[in-house]
Amino acid sequence: MTEHSPTEDQMTDAAAPQPARRRRRTPWLIAGACVAVLGIAGAVLAVTLPASSKDDGDAANATADVATTPVVRGDLTERVRLNGRLGHGSPQELGTSLGGTITWLPDTGAVLDRGATLFRVDDDPVVLLTGALPMWRGFAEGMDDGPDVLQLEQNLAVLGFFEREPDEEFAGSTAHAIERWQRSLGLEETGAIEPGRIVFAPAAVRVAQHKAQIGGGAGASVIAVSDTVKRVTAFIAPNLEPIAPVGTPVQLTLPGGATVPGTVSAVGAPVEQDDDQGGKKLKLPLTITLDDPAAADGLDDVTVNGELTAVRREDALLVPVTALLARTGGGFAVEVEADGVVETVPIELGLFADGLVEVTGGELEAGDEVVVPE
Repeated sequence: MTEHSPTEDQMTDAAAPQPARRRRRTPWLIAGACVAVLGIAGAVLAVTLPASSKDDGDAANATADVATTPVVRGDLTERVRLNGRLGHGSPQELGTSLGGTITWLPDTGAVLDRGATLFRVDDDPVVLLTGALPMWRGFAEGMDDGPDVLQLEQNLAVLGFFEREPDEEFAGSTAHAIERWQRSLGLEETGAIEPGRIVFAPAAVRVAQHKAQIGGGAGASVIAVSDTVKRVTAFIAPNLEPIAPVGTPVQLTLPGGATVPGTVSAVGAPVEQDDDQGGKKLKLPLTITLDDPAAADGLDDVTVNGELTAVRREDALLVPVTALLARTGGGFAVEVEADGVVETVPIELGLFADGLVEVTGGELEAGDEVVVPE
């Protein structure tokens, strides 16, 4: 089984059930040397037992006063606290290769979708279309086939100007669709699109900032845009990546105390972040989307707290980490109390999480009462 070491991002508070009974522990059990058992839930102080303790008759079965808690079957979950920033994400600058003067800019905060005017140069629009490819050449009859032609035709089809199935060939139907599109914008109907007249972006954008002024010259940076939906960006230790895949639920606490659900929507590659000691530490960036975007209305660029919960093992047999006893020669055991009699039971361990450990082998069943420290 793969285990991971505790980090400052991980909750180490035990979630084990509370002790149920109290009797005196057998003296020989607490006389052994103490050893540290390291697991992902934290350091466990365990009592070293003689390897033959299960066969020691009177000692192993002596009536004793102990505190116990039941063995349970359920999901083994990991909880990690995190801090993040709620906002529209990092802005991206958009501009044009067209020469001329900026004559109009959209309002900051405006949401622009496919077909919208990003800004105007010499009173002609520079238009937003959607797609992964940037505009790297002009569109005109006689050009080579390519995926950028397909992307343009797909946009023209969605906007209602292209009537056949989009493909990678610039044909007469493509030129005709462009003419109809140009007519709708008040542009000269050439059937061709010069570089800089359109800007492709992956999706709709929100105007975050003006980078140029009306009356200034057009260039590569005219406006800065960001995502249209607010998201939380947070960072966790890289070794916690297995418990934070896309789709993991996160409980977020907004400024003012409101608690809202969110979901991990993207996991990035580890990056260096400043730590509390003024140094650098690798962190794993998470993007968290609010399940109800309206819950963030009125909030932007604010700090939020969160708790990420991930199921590491379903339907597992679970005991508190504090119940573990290290055995001489290796392995672990727990003490089981029944009708006033305490018996040492060897067990095999799986994953650790949140103060609990998975039992994968041994004569232990759900409902058994295991001894825990008082």
